[in-house]
Amino acid sequence: MIRRNNKVMLLLLSLLIGGIGWIAQVETAQAASSAIPIDVKARSYILLDKNSGRVLVEKGASKRYAPASLTKIMTEYIVLDRIKQGKLSWDDIVRVSKNAERIDEAQVYLKAGEKRSIRELFTAMAVYSANDAAVALAEHVAGSETKFVALMNQQAKKLGLTSSHFTNCTGLPKRSYPDYPDVQGKHVMSAGDVARLTRQILLDHEEVLPIVSHSRYVFRQGETGERMLLNWNRMLPGFAYAYKGLDGFKTGYTREAGYNFAGSAKQKGFRLVSVVMGTRSKSARFVETKKLLDYGFSRYQQVEMIHRHQVVTNHPNAPIKDGESLSVPAISKEKLTLPIIPEEKRKYRIQVTFREKLQAPINKGTVVGKAKILYDGKGIPAVKSIDLIAGKSVEKASWWRLLFRSLFGED
Repeated sequence: MIRRNNKVMLLLLSLLIGGIGWIAQVETAQAASSAIPIDVKARSYILLDKNSGRVLVEKGASKRYAPASLTKIMTEYIVLDRIKQGKLSWDDIVRVSKNAERIDEAQVYLKAGEKRSIRELFTAMAVYSANDAAVALAEHVAGSETKFVALMNQQAKKLGLTSSHFTNCTGLPKRSYPDYPDVQGKHVMSAGDVARLTRQILLDHEEVLPIVSHSRYVFRQGETGERMLLNWNRMLPGFAYAYKGLDGFKTGYTREAGYNFAGSAKQKGFRLVSVVMGTRSKSARFVETKKLLDYGFSRYQQVEMIHRHQVVTNHPNAPIKDGESLSVPAISKEKLTLPIIPEEKRKYRIQVTFREKLQAPINKGTVVGKAKILYDGKGIPAVKSIDLIAGKSVEKASWWRLLFRSLFGED
């Protein structure tokens, strides 16, 4: 009888354990399916908010792959930076070298000795992905493509693009170069780095948008060798895959890379940046990009989580030592907007940290702390903290007032 009861107990226990295991498997499967809410057919991809840098969805975004012509976003960034610094002008004339003339693949058939403005070459590179134009610009900026690539890698390090390494300014494989730049290593970027670089160029050089948004551009207009260049970005207005609000940014293709695309679109008052790497066809990169952008704009709303000069709820005052008052109103130095899913609004809160040992006198506008947005109790990667500043000046208390406090503990 005891043995039978033991067998029954073992049977029930095994069923219970099996049931728990089955439930765990179901829950794991559900978690896995909900972790990535859309089915994007790409080797890697990412979608982020341009304003805050918040990543809305990604897969394999830190993995390194051949970027193809997405490389040229960095080439564009460096040229734009030099113009902003006054080291170059849009109207500067570039003399084309024999080396630039010999570059293969997408090109505007520059000839050695030909003279073109930076504006012409930049537009040909941005719109048509002209490799000869990119090399001509690189040589003009740095003296050689090899030296320009050194600038690219320095800039990547400065921007925190830890999954990127450049060996040329075009993204072409070695077989397309008659004389490859003298740079060691493998030419790679991650989808995450491409997105962050695209976001940065939009933040630092918004003047690039009217250029990259050209559906077409006439090179050598009115001259011998005039060429009509169609933008490879077929999500721009007038093309088959046109997408509302999309006005950039860059396509790329090589055999090794597959079909890549970095896109940027603005709807509902906010801008998203998307990247797909390693899709299977010219059209697939736009189809998969649409999935990402549709997801972002349909699910998320831009919300001003912290208003400029706002007193943060529950943390109105920063404690100070030896002041006429014992605290100072702490207000936000700037606003912070964030894309959120409306149903999840209750999962967000503001965390405030005040500077230790704040000592009077305190001037109005002095940084007294930080405010940070938390989601489910955790910080949100890439979303910066906001400085909290003193809302008014607080003078140091008189010696007799400080003495009174030390004796009686209050004013």
